Amino acid sequence: MKTIKREFPASRKTAAAVLAAAMLCSPVLATQAAAAETGESMNFTTSALTRAVPDGAKVSSAEAAAAVQKLFPTLASAQVTAADYSAYYEADSSPIKAWRLTYVGSDRENANASVSVDAVSGIVTDAYLPTPAPGQSDRELTADQASEQAIAFLLRAMPEQKASDFVKEDLSYAYHEGASVTPLFGSPSYSFSFRIKVNGVPSQNETVFLSLGQSGDVTGYTRSINRLPYPSATPKLSATRAKQIFESEFALHLAYLPINGWGAPSSGYYLGYVPYDASLAPIDANSGKLLNSLTGLPYTESIAREGIALKVGNSPAPAALRTEEAAQLQLKKLDLIPSGYKLTGQQTYTQDYPQKNTKVWVLDLNRTVKGNLGNINVQLNAQTGQVYNYYLYEQDAPTGEPVKPTEADQSRAVAWASKLLANAGEWRLISAPKEGDWNLTYTFLRYESDIPVMGDTASVTIDNEGMLTEFNTSEPSVSMTGRFPSANTVKLTAAEAEAKFLEAVTPELYYSRFDRQSTDESEKGESEIGLTYLPMLKTGGQLNGFNVLDASDGTWKTLYGANSPQRPSAATTDISGHEHQAALQEMLDHAVLVADESGKVNPDARLTRGEWADMLARAMQPDYSTYNAYAGMSLFRDVSADSPYQAAIGFLVSQNWLKPDKSADFLPDTLLTRDEMAHVLMGVLNYDKLASYYNSTVDLPGIADAAGISHKGDAALAIKLGLLPAVDGYFLPQETVTKADAAVVLTKLADLQGKTDTFMNWNSW
Repeated sequence: MKTIKREFPASRKTAAAVLAAAMLCSPVLATQAAAAETGESMNFTTSALTRAVPDGAKVSSAEAAAAVQKLFPTLASAQVTAADYSAYYEADSSPIKAWRLTYVGSDRENANASVSVDAVSGIVTDAYLPTPAPGQSDRELTADQASEQAIAFLLRAMPEQKASDFVKEDLSYAYHEGASVTPLFGSPSYSFSFRIKVNGVPSQNETVFLSLGQSGDVTGYTRSINRLPYPSATPKLSATRAKQIFESEFALHLAYLPINGWGAPSSGYYLGYVPYDASLAPIDANSGKLLNSLTGLPYTESIAREGIALKVGNSPAPAALRTEEAAQLQLKKLDLIPSGYKLTGQQTYTQDYPQKNTKVWVLDLNRTVKGNLGNINVQLNAQTGQVYNYYLYEQDAPTGEPVKPTEADQSRAVAWASKLLANAGEWRLISAPKEGDWNLTYTFLRYESDIPVMGDTASVTIDNEGMLTEFNTSEPSVSMTGRFPSANTVKLTAAEAEAKFLEAVTPELYYSRFDRQSTDESEKGESEIGLTYLPMLKTGGQLNGFNVLDASDGTWKTLYGANSPQRPSAATTDISGHEHQAALQEMLDHAVLVADESGKVNPDARLTRGEWADMLARAMQPDYSTYNAYAGMSLFRDVSADSPYQAAIGFLVSQNWLKPDKSADFLPDTLLTRDEMAHVLMGVLNYDKLASYYNSTVDLPGIADAAGISHKGDAALAIKLGLLPAVDGYFLPQETVTKADAAVVLTKLADLQGKTDTFMNWNSW
């Protein structure tokens, strides 16, 4: 096995000289000097730029600052307040030496910047620059202009490259065409991710990420630097043959998928087709073999794709654990307290998983045997006794040795899962460790009526003697029991789904990076770059397990974030010539509105209060459900945790734009009136108290129907700000709002950014 030679340690004399030079401008702590002399790493900070070059580096902090100023001229007037040097090693023992410079601008608050420069090559590797405040610039780039400016910047940063060397990637992980969405509210920005071509082939190991503000200024920049050799870009396997291999190995399985994707509470499940892991594997461009995407070794499946069903175990019957003694007794029944361990700490708390206000016990057990420490931490449901997490650490446990799994190991792990999973008969073993792995971890998936439920997972880790060392389970679908769609809702056959995938995906030549750990403790791991064919979506981005097909209607969906489209919609068919076409198009561009499958927006459709909440939340964040801080909570009497509008309303509450009230109704299905819209808008602008005060004092001169307005103060401010102007002397408080009306209001609201004391103001946001 290949080893990588360490460049350190440096001589004590040289390291001391470097630190002494830095100390001429700024004191360096003695502890930092001591760390540098160990040879493992070297770190120090100076408050001024110097010409001193650290041992092993080729660039001084002054030279690093010059490279930064050349790439970012806007930092010329900013002051460098710190220059941090670090030398360390990546996991593959590649030496990394870098300067990080901290800048403070004087033009406004929050104008700090942080930039890293490779201390050997002098290349700027990442930068975090100030974001312009909303309303600070009248210029707003279009997506095409932003893309052009991104390429222009990259050509300045990497003059050795051509524009065609930058391959744009899909940032959303969703199957939708177009560029990434810029939210309507906030500082408009565009983000881009590129793979850089080497020898004419895109490299997964060389990436660059770029963010541009509304005026085209770079606000974020990250570039990777490759330190590994590249093989020839000429494959022995033709593209035609690679496609044949990909199609012959491609397979899908039907599964229950959470409507809101990963990371968000699900309001339900739908049936969809998901690629098997083998369908995503790289293909060696020389041998044609499928490869493990992490190690580059031949791809193998440790367990049959349909999994191995568990037998019902002998777990204790569900019972409430009202005391710590009862919780400890539950652990004894489950054989989870090894000899010598005693309870040393316990606490309870409530969580909203698996049900709201679920009481959970957290127990700590410890032992000391001849100086060797041991600790167990376990979490279990106080109502049922179900174990959620179990972790055992023993100081003298053997580590660093690759495993050689046996059938006996698998049987022991399955026995633990059968005992610890209360509904074990619904679970299947889906993966097992392979020889050379670093632990004996077995993974399980829950099935509902013989269909896997994605997200319901459990894992068991044992030692070589079969003792349980770690257990984790997550079953977010538990609150959906009895509410899964029937298999007869499937309208798309497996063959039709496979045909759609194969039409949308093609293998493309890519350089892939692989990392392998050494099986010899005395040697370091090995990393290499190989020439592969990767399954790529024709619309951009690599096919992955997030890309799924809805089995009921054949639409593409994603398991990353919400399934609602997060990209600009395709050409619409019903806004051309509309009185408010410009505003409607702006809502489409920012994904505040999304056309349906037939390309319709229905601009004159009357809007409900729930739909208005959705539009308002989308204006701030198109995939707002991922950021719902009140997930799983009831916010109004008629907006429960599983309401289709809970996520939108929860997001508005998290922005302090709406105040929850469990004793009142939100009426999400009621049509929205101009009177109610004015009231909600004042909450967004944080003028609700002012509006409430005006309710009793304002008389709305010139408004003929003032007597019919419930929220006079809100209406007065909405008129004054131009958000809801009067129509021929009438406010029309009871007139219902259409999508087009809402689009006009939101464009006007966006124009107020940075112009009021609070709404999207830089210093208050």
